[in-house]
Amino acid sequence: MSLNRLPLARLFSALAILLVAMLAPDRAAACTVSSTSTNLGSVSSYTAASTAQQGSGSAGLQCDVTLALLATHYIAFRVDASTFLLTGPGGKTIPFVASLTQNGTPLTTGVLQNLSSTTLLTLFGGTNNSIPIYFRTTPTAALPAGTYTGFLDVRWYYSVCSVGVAVCLSYSSSPGLVRPGLGTTINWGTGTAVRITVTLTVQNDCIITAPAAAFGSAPLVGSFNPITRTILVRCSAGTAYTVGLDDGSNASGGQRRMRAGTTANYLQYEIYKTAASTERWGATGTARRASATADANAGVYDSLTSQSYTYRAAILTGQTTPPGGAYSDTIRIDVAF
Repeated sequence: MSLNRLPLARLFSALAILLVAMLAPDRAAACTVSSTSTNLGSVSSYTAASTAQQGSGSAGLQCDVTLALLATHYIAFRVDASTFLLTGPGGKTIPFVASLTQNGTPLTTGVLQNLSSTTLLTLFGGTNNSIPIYFRTTPTAALPAGTYTGFLDVRWYYSVCSVGVAVCLSYSSSPGLVRPGLGTTINWGTGTAVRITVTLTVQNDCIITAPAAAFGSAPLVGSFNPITRTILVRCSAGTAYTVGLDDGSNASGGQRRMRAGTTANYLQYEIYKTAASTERWGATGTARRASATADANAGVYDSLTSQSYTYRAAILTGQTTPPGGAYSDTIRIDVAF
């Protein structure tokens, strides 16, 4: 009876391959802690005043949890410091809250949050296996335009499996953390500190109220009386501006005109800067009106008080009376900062 045997060289090769496989188990990346930032976007000052702004980002701890699913993990954190305020131009502030779930319980300073009982796949549900954190602002009025910035100083404590197949062979742990043993409790150690920066950009914005201007009816162009109307403008806090009126939808050679429906019949008119002025109110250069020259509340830039601009509109008497009809035009108002 003969036995099948591997040649000696081949036998050594098989053993070598087996030994390498046993001595080099799969490795998962260690947990990392790093400073992060969350940008809540860019909104108008009036949106920030009426609607809470929300956003999320990484809370600073990222782990490869593939192998950690096989072992007991310990994860906790504490907010060491925060004003829970976003601070912007002139020291103006926007309160905010931070939480580990969207619209969740707000975090406070000095309280250890033990997350060890949370399923790892749920806990590390953020981008690239990071723990997410959620931010929500409090609607705040009278905000000047600019960038508003706040922070959370967070300290992370963790011990997560980083090497192992059937059992965990090594843990990725924060400084000083000692896992519990028989009759002993966990020592969280000193942890690792990280800063989370939060920003929100507030943009200039205005609320404009412009009533329609009607000349009424008359048989001849010389029979129309001039009319006065008032435009109300209020803008973001602390911001001077200018107001311009364009030439309308039917202008020709810079002359404003009303049109009778879709016909080729026009009625020339003009708009002047004040109730008594003969200076044309236009869209460029000195033809614009400065907020410092408003007829009411000039120079008041608190985002709550409207400035008023009273103008005079007149149908030009030197033109030939066009055919009867209903004539109209649309003027666009623009505000420049």
